[in-house]
Amino acid sequence: MAKTLKVSFFSYKGGAGRTSLLYNTLPFLAKKLEATPQNPIVVIDLDIDSKGLSYLLDDKTQKSNDDVVNAIDVLKGSSKLSLNYETNNPLEHPFLKSLIPIGEKVGLDREENRAVLFCTAHSTNYLNDNNNFDASNVNLSTFRKICENCGCKAIVMDTPAGGQLSGTVALKESRVIVTTLRITKQFKDGTAEFLKNAGSRFHYKNFIVVPNAVPDAEGTDFSMSNIMSNICSTFKNCNVSENENILNLSFVENGENGINEVKLLKFEETNLFKKGKETGVLLQDEESAVKKYQKLADEIVKGF
Repeated sequence: MAKTLKVSFFSYKGGAGRTSLLYNTLPFLAKKLEATPQNPIVVIDLDIDSKGLSYLLDDKTQKSNDDVVNAIDVLKGSSKLSLNYETNNPLEHPFLKSLIPIGEKVGLDREENRAVLFCTAHSTNYLNDNNNFDASNVNLSTFRKICENCGCKAIVMDTPAGGQLSGTVALKESRVIVTTLRITKQFKDGTAEFLKNAGSRFHYKNFIVVPNAVPDAEGTDFSMSNIMSNICSTFKNCNVSENENILNLSFVENGENGINEVKLLKFEETNLFKKGKETGVLLQDEESAVKKYQKLADEIVKGF
């Protein structure tokens, strides 16, 4: 059985651009892992109360379709997720067949549309009664086993910020955690606090720290290299390397300034890989970001 990469996109505080980062990295990850309809990547929106990724990727006609398995079903281990089906073919498995193909939405060719499958957070159900906060026995184990049994290349999870239930479950399942932040003090200190606690809570993980949407420092009193050096030194004191946790600071070390701000993304959440493929034209800030998305995909897969 082929290995299935498990990766979460996480931010300790909301507003780090975590979902946009996932959205733009996804086609590069699919290419890097050589995803196909026979061995797809499965993406799930676990930010069930804010569901940003679902607004980007979910066809509105799917929301009321009872045949579409959603993130609430997955977390509750719904009977719609059965391990007893005779087939392990992702093109035939009832659960994977129910997911929304989004390959074309992120810029892959038409025949690769089912190479990336999406599990929406849109649901009329809740984890427990009328809320999503105090449910018990919530897990992703059945979901993971189906994806592994069917030879899926990766499970990519968009998590809620902070310590929300569905996010904690995702982090426990993940091998790689893309830890997204802005360059402000509250993001830096909050993320450092999270990483300090991660050693005892989440074992055997690779934490990739990614400052996102970093503005141009020209014309300000701040040196971006000093800011990145400050972030780097703060995180190096977190001792995340204990318990086999690996702190990857490649996006703040060696002159890297994280992922630059893209003006277009302030107004339109666009997949730049798809835009470049369709128009053949990317602005300078977009080209710079695309190179970083490619690098992030490389870092996620490294060692897998």
